[in-house]
Amino acid sequence: MKKISLLLLALLCFSLPLILSCSEDEKPTTPSVLKFDEIKEDVTLHGNMKSDIVIVNTQGGPMMELDNDAIKEIIELSKTSNLLYANVHQAQTKEPEKFKTDITFNEAKKYDDWSVLRLKKVVDFFKKNNKKVYVLGISFGAFMAQELIADYGTKVADGFLIMVGRLNIDDGTWKPYSEGKMTDYIYDQNGNYTIKLVTENSTVESRNIARLAAGLGFNRYTDRLKGISDLSKIKYVYATHDDRVGKLSDNELKFLKDRNATIIKIKDGEHNDGIDGGVAQIKSLIGL
Repeated sequence: MKKISLLLLALLCFSLPLILSCSEDEKPTTPSVLKFDEIKEDVTLHGNMKSDIVIVNTQGGPMMELDNDAIKEIIELSKTSNLLYANVHQAQTKEPEKFKTDITFNEAKKYDDWSVLRLKKVVDFFKKNNKKVYVLGISFGAFMAQELIADYGTKVADGFLIMVGRLNIDDGTWKPYSEGKMTDYIYDQNGNYTIKLVTENSTVESRNIARLAAGLGFNRYTDRLKGISDLSKIKYVYATHDDRVGKLSDNELKFLKDRNATIIKIKDGEHNDGIDGGVAQIKSLIGL
């Protein structure tokens, strides 16, 4: 799954036809197959439409479109074809034309807020239909999942599968990103990293992608989440040599441990290794 990274991450494949015939008065609580009128503009759906377990994915990147190829790899690697996957539109995938000129950092924050609201709407839809809902956030999606929790608490879903994100990403990363630039993490033989500024982005799209990433990355989630004493619904996967977002710091690890989050370490792994290792454990992470 080498195509998946902070800036090249997408989580979708083999869409199935939607059944879209629900009237306002038809709101079954335990249908064999849901009727998706309420969210048909918000998601693409994949896998088993009758599943009582739904993985609501907020895709990484950020990218300018929903890429349906990678979900097939996720389903195959995790052996979860029996589950329903819902991939949620983000602001830039829903209206990519708005990102053909440079946006500001403040505008990026507002677009990210819109994306979190869309994610919440989809999660709520499945919860009210008595589904067991897990939010999957990988890379940029990890920050989306964390923002959802910061805004609405852990009660919003049954669990959160967060992979290769950061609670407090380094200033040396999010600040360049807020200016439309990008960085890499370089590790020495002792596992310590330095942050390297990548060649400045020459296209409007790449600059806007960076700003959208910074629109969530600037947050200090140890502050945003400090009022939540129990994070036991969170399964957090990180790689110790993550070249895109950096490894979790001792402070971040302590924060998660103190609040009973489950932490999975991919030793000596880079960003893509963390993704592969986490995705392979999806069944066990949700208790199957």
